[in-house]
Amino acid sequence: MANLDSVKIKFPNECINSFSTEFIHKPNYQNKVLIKDELQCKNQSIVGLNQITIDNIHETTTLELSAKILKSNYIKGINQNTITEAINNINNTGVIDLNVNKIIDFAEVLRCDVTDNIKPESNSQLFYKTLSSLPIPRKYETSLFNTKTNLGVVWKGNQKSFKERQIFYDKCKQLATDKLLRGKPYASKIYNDFKEVVRVETNLASFKTINQYLGSRQLNQVLTSNAKVNYCIFSKITKSITECDLKLFTEFEGMKFGAIRKRLGDEGIIKLNNYDWNKIEHFIRTFNPNNYRHYKNELKHVYNDLKTKRGDYNVNIIEHVKELLLNVA
Repeated sequence: MANLDSVKIKFPNECINSFSTEFIHKPNYQNKVLIKDELQCKNQSIVGLNQITIDNIHETTTLELSAKILKSNYIKGINQNTITEAINNINNTGVIDLNVNKIIDFAEVLRCDVTDNIKPESNSQLFYKTLSSLPIPRKYETSLFNTKTNLGVVWKGNQKSFKERQIFYDKCKQLATDKLLRGKPYASKIYNDFKEVVRVETNLASFKTINQYLGSRQLNQVLTSNAKVNYCIFSKITKSITECDLKLFTEFEGMKFGAIRKRLGDEGIIKLNNYDWNKIEHFIRTFNPNNYRHYKNELKHVYNDLKTKRGDYNVNIIEHVKELLLNVA
């Protein structure tokens, strides 16, 4: 089931029952000919309701909103189970009154952010730093944000056609900056809902990509789509990364080159002796009898580390994230 956050939809004006005086009339004339006749409402005080534009010439209305319109159910996102609630909440603002059934039947999606909420084994700075250090192909630009108000990774494609943009971020940090939300009675519930959650988001900003990844631009079909958009995009971005790449770019994160050389040398000695500690100890005694104990202790630490990784589940961050995205509800 597709879950949307920010979304812009268009529907016939006949879906409107009534609207308030908050709308501003904005006609546009060219050579005394009316070429644009719109009514606009930008309400900055309603959480989740961004802009409504009624086009009297084309008899269509565009509505921009986010899942925050769901109030305490924000974490659920806009989907087939919450769309009625979202529209009813818009109606309850008094700004506009929409026919719920007509909106669902006739609205089309102009752009949307498809979101998933996952809980990886580690939702820490290290998780995002590891993601940002993955050897992504050069056609993608990687950005790591680590501030008091923003922790996350953004991948942005440089392709001429579909410029993929996918984000992994700490939602709680972002919510802490929302002053309007902070004053709502349901704010604490939302913060608790997003605790330890990594929000994954893909922006679909063209008709072509919405059709490609969701199968349709009709709102009712988008909301019932079973497409795993974030899984597909993440798989596409990381498909060329091998196990060797992961080791090279994640295992040695933060280490100086000299320490990496030393570590690989110690691992080589251990692997040469087939992970047999008695053979490793004999090897050290044979080739370094004068400083045996010092190197024995150093290799023992590396040996125990490798033994743990061989015997226990060693997380491959790419496969771990893909599994979470594939199984998200």
